[in-house]
Amino acid sequence: MARIIYWRVSRPATLPLDGPPGPAEERRLRRGLAQGPQDAAPWLLGKWLVRRRGRSVLVARIVETEAYLGDGDPAAHSFRGRTPRNTPVWGPPGTVYIYFVYGMHHCLNLAVDEEGVPGCVLIRAAESVGGALDRSACRGPGRLCRTLGLDTGHSGLYLFEPGAVLTLRDGPPPHSIAVSPRIGIRHAAERPLRFFDADSPAVPAVSKAWRPRSVRVRSPSP
Repeated sequence: MARIIYWRVSRPATLPLDGPPGPAEERRLRRGLAQGPQDAAPWLLGKWLVRRRGRSVLVARIVETEAYLGDGDPAAHSFRGRTPRNTPVWGPPGTVYIYFVYGMHHCLNLAVDEEGVPGCVLIRAAESVGGALDRSACRGPGRLCRTLGLDTGHSGLYLFEPGAVLTLRDGPPPHSIAVSPRIGIRHAAERPLRFFDADSPAVPAVSKAWRPRSVRVRSPSP
């Protein structure tokens, strides 16, 4: 069973989420995204994705992620080199990378690590916030992108650009974070690089069947 992990946060989790992050919050988020994928993936748990579509705003709390390490990771899209499709992975941390898989699903990834280093984090699941949608509406990467209205046309966008249609807001991490091997891949599938909120209803029960171990979330240096 996963050990309970507590992480101190410096502000309440109830700030308005209908606008972009303020300067101090944006600096914190940029520092977190500038970590390597194996540190950025658990750090992203509990953060909020904010999607603006016209006058509508959808907010989802990230509860499941997977880290992809770039050149040394045969499961990463960047492993065999740079292409027009995967170029966003080399972008500044916070660049959006979306790909289409199995002819039916879009998958949301965020570039992390330093600009020019091809690390990214797959956002596997989130919880809808605010009661407008069922909490399972963003369960799984395909559902998440359908609910938020994201597709490959959004690939290459930057979370913190002015007027961004998708941005990130700070939030407290889960009380209990578990780690397991990544799922749904063939290469390097044994690596323990999948992280999830062990208490979240948006993480499928079958996914929780892996024997988890505890993980410590690293808070990036100021």
